[in-house]
Amino acid sequence: MSILEKAYLKSLSENENDKDKKIPRKSDEDLLGINNEVTVPKKNTQELVSSRKGISRMRQDGYFSTQELAEKRLIHANMKDTRLLDRYRNLRTKLLSLCKKENFITMITSVVPENDSSLVAANLAATFALDEAKTAMLIEANIHNPLLNNLFEYRHQAGLIDYLEAEKWQAGEVLCKTGVQRLRYVPSGLPRENSAEYFTSDRMRDFISELVSRYPDRYPIINAPSIMDSADARILIDLCDKVVLVVPYGKCTEEEIMHAAVSIGEEKLAGIVLNEF
Repeated sequence: MSILEKAYLKSLSENENDKDKKIPRKSDEDLLGINNEVTVPKKNTQELVSSRKGISRMRQDGYFSTQELAEKRLIHANMKDTRLLDRYRNLRTKLLSLCKKENFITMITSVVPENDSSLVAANLAATFALDEAKTAMLIEANIHNPLLNNLFEYRHQAGLIDYLEAEKWQAGEVLCKTGVQRLRYVPSGLPRENSAEYFTSDRMRDFISELVSRYPDRYPIINAPSIMDSADARILIDLCDKVVLVVPYGKCTEEEIMHAAVSIGEEKLAGIVLNEF
């Protein structure tokens, strides 16, 4: 059995005794700083149907054209490479089956820094957004190499790190529209030397919890730096439900793959994406 197969099989091992943690939801007024914290009652069937219809009608100006999506190598419903589209849909299906909850947080990281995981993260988020009953949230947490800022054309935009520094900012102030329907984006923010201290803060944990609890149909995807090269990635693992490991074909050793898989842990490793194959 190859090392890739071993690492992949480890991702299928689930701890059935673990129970999902319930996070109290907040009202929109509370998230805007108007009211004190409240718990929103569970939606009934009619409300959920209405919510999903609202998502399907979500509109915005400035969508990427089919040509622009192709140039950016982004997944879309009418793309010619249906095999690639199906592979991302299969990855989405696997994550949904592993996380039996309303929504969950997925982190994307690569084995080695020479291989960037940003396109995989963007396309996984875009694949979730293809479903008219879902929205996706893509967060650029690769602070020192934020390629997603270029992809979505937010090169000099305040973002995640700026929010974590400014206590009075609300999460919505760093939430940006994209050229992909039902996909929102949180840029990395203005450059900083050190980001690990921000990711370990209570404000970062509250930010992630808020993204999950505010909209049960939203699926956050965090793009992280290489697990082998950054303390940020190892810190972010604790904030996520599942991790997808990107392995560049022929560009890393079996030992590096195993070390990365062990660093993530079998409970959180959802699987491996073989990139540049």
